[in-house]
Amino acid sequence: MKESRYNIYLLDEKEKKGLIYNSMQRSIVHIDDEVYNLMRSGRIEEISDDVTDVLKQGRALIDENQDELQILKIMFNRAKFSALSTGFTIIPTHLCNLACTYCYQGHGDVMGKTMSTETARRAVEFIKKNAVGRKSLGINFYGGEPLLFPDIPFGILEQIKQFTDENGIYLSTSFTSNGTLFTEEIVKNLKDFEHEVQITFCGSREVHDAVRVDKKGNGTYERLMDVISLFRDNDIRFHIRVDIDQENYHTISSLLEDLSQRGFGGLYIGFCPIGKDICYTEMERDSGRIDLVSLTRLFKVAHDMGFRTNPIYIQNFIEGCAAIKDAFLAIDPDGDVYKCIAAPNYKEHRFGTLDESGNLSNVNYDAFCSWTLRDPLLIEECVQCKFAPICAGGCALSAYSKHGSIMSPGCDEKDLGEIMRTYIMLKHPELFEGCSYESIVL
Repeated sequence: MKESRYNIYLLDEKEKKGLIYNSMQRSIVHIDDEVYNLMRSGRIEEISDDVTDVLKQGRALIDENQDELQILKIMFNRAKFSALSTGFTIIPTHLCNLACTYCYQGHGDVMGKTMSTETARRAVEFIKKNAVGRKSLGINFYGGEPLLFPDIPFGILEQIKQFTDENGIYLSTSFTSNGTLFTEEIVKNLKDFEHEVQITFCGSREVHDAVRVDKKGNGTYERLMDVISLFRDNDIRFHIRVDIDQENYHTISSLLEDLSQRGFGGLYIGFCPIGKDICYTEMERDSGRIDLVSLTRLFKVAHDMGFRTNPIYIQNFIEGCAAIKDAFLAIDPDGDVYKCIAAPNYKEHRFGTLDESGNLSNVNYDAFCSWTLRDPLLIEECVQCKFAPICAGGCALSAYSKHGSIMSPGCDEKDLGEIMRTYIMLKHPELFEGCSYESIVL
């Protein structure tokens, strides 16, 4: 037997206890300091048979001849090339009704295109052709602000729903929106579909209203609170994303307290760092990137205040980024097709353009192959990283922006141990009764 290369140790030195978290298997094994010392010193044969069996069940110990890199490659490929489902992000417009000071798209003014009726028709045909034989189909609408012209997304959804109903395909839809344009009519239309909505805050009322403003400079905080009430009254499924940087970090508790006081406790909330890696233009806000340890603490704060959250999604590109999947594509307002929803400003990453029959034409095979075959186990840094089964090489577009190639790591911070610790703490609080496990050993 040998130790798994993906073991992460969380130790409580005072209580002489520890946890092994295996990032490939997502398993947790409870150990004492004696087992830890034997594991780390390579004296596995001295561990008792009963404990060895538990360690083997959690895959903290594996067969001597097992090559975990090959097993991980199989797991990556299964996730990437699954034929059961397919998904598309449609960008109806790059225009936006807001002028957020940290917008990576430059308020929608950099590209500024809106999808025509003809391009929408081509997109529908393209999606239908690619959905044949699938069990499920997901359609996400992104922007700009996708609800700036609501007839476009709902017109597309009506046509796709007729197709999926006729072919026994499960259809779901989601909207990545700033949230300000939701109305009773839009909510009514949305309820005709299996749906999920994401809306975004950026701190306390004071901070949010200074950075997430409309074209006239008016804040949007209270408008979003009204929209949450509208969602709750109509059973709309939604979650909140909170954008974080060094400047607004200290105001997040105020936002959470306000949400709780308004009766919005229990919502799912995710926290996302504001970054400059893929900006289409110079960002107005002088934003200092938040470190992952500080970001992770917010998940614990939100959890303790009664919100649902999951810190593992901070750097989880295996489950959190659809662009790694072969059956996922993004369609921009011109009918150009990409792998990543943030890539339309990078024409070298365009796969091709939809023709009048809804087929992909003018195919860029270099871009198609490099995105489809991106493999973190061909990236030297990822091969050595204990977090590769979760991170999967990080954001490909960020890697391209920083290093000039998507075949490079997209992450900046190599130590994600605090994310794992907080994830385990929130998922299995009973393990932390009387123990803190503050020492993290990779």
